[in-house]
Amino acid sequence: MDLMKYLVGLLAVAASCSAVAAPLLSEGFNDVAALPAGGWVLLNQSAPPGSTGWFQGNPAFFPAAAGPADSYLAANFNNAAFGGTVSNWLLTPQVLLANGESLNFSLRLLGEGVLDRVEVYFSSKGGSTDLADFALLGAFESDTDTGWQDRGLLINGLAAPASGRYAFRYVVDDTSLNGNYIGIDTVSINAIPTPGTVALVCLGALALMAPPRTRRRRRNWLLAAGLAATGTAAQAAPDGVMRFPHVQVVNQPAPPSRPEQGGFMAYKDPVTGQLTGPDPEQAALLTAAARAPAPLVRQARPATRPVQGGGVSLMLDDRQVRYAMARKAPDGSISESCEPAPGELK
Repeated sequence: MDLMKYLVGLLAVAASCSAVAAPLLSEGFNDVAALPAGGWVLLNQSAPPGSTGWFQGNPAFFPAAAGPADSYLAANFNNAAFGGTVSNWLLTPQVLLANGESLNFSLRLLGEGVLDRVEVYFSSKGGSTDLADFALLGAFESDTDTGWQDRGLLINGLAAPASGRYAFRYVVDDTSLNGNYIGIDTVSINAIPTPGTVALVCLGALALMAPPRTRRRRRNWLLAAGLAATGTAAQAAPDGVMRFPHVQVVNQPAPPSRPEQGGFMAYKDPVTGQLTGPDPEQAALLTAAARAPAPLVRQARPATRPVQGGGVSLMLDDRQVRYAMARKAPDGSISESCEPAPGELK
């Protein structure tokens, strides 16, 4: 019987701790048409607008990351007319924003030789749908099929918790050269509980589930930490740091800045061409360059020329080539593959 009570107590602790971190928002896109009724905002700002906006995922391109095959949100290069610029926005419902909060989602860029790009933003201006209120949080782009990838971005830099929205933006610079098909799935917004909140819930549950002979000892542990129900409650200072009775908080000096761990960083001297270990200034420049969002690849439009009869000829270069050529000799051997010259059609 005591063992059963102990197991039930452990389950109560697990349930109490997990409840603290319940998602603020969870969406699997089973029904894209129902999103506006749930507080989502779909804004296609493409110029000139095309024949599509955000739509239910098409399993013919690829299935969803989770759930039914079509249960994801999709967009494609037809968000804008041919040669236009895609700027297709998806705004989440209004949620509470706080430092440390995470936006998690699954993303797939089809690419297939042309560039697809998705940017993520946030706004702390309540329910505003003014796109000027949104600040860039991160960007992802690829000209090859990425497959489904789980992504996560953290909010930081807020002076205080605020109400606002997150936003996804599908971006294509020129649909005559770039843009294919993208999918978004399994979006969740997760609040990061403060360490003090988790400690209070979990330690309190442990103390309550303890056998009578050890409950007094565990209550003494709580008293020593200043967490007992009969003691003074923990206080949150304006800076967000929890203050506990009988505990002295000492501010430690910040460690000297250094490159992020996880790899080797080298600096190439532009004069000698030698690789050396970077000094702090060079390391800061390298780190900033690595964190900068990848720029859009801007490509020149294909050349055109008039033809007899009033038509227009489009001169394609090797970026549009989707085939290779080979020659078979009389003896049956295959000669080296070759590609046509720019503008040559075979």
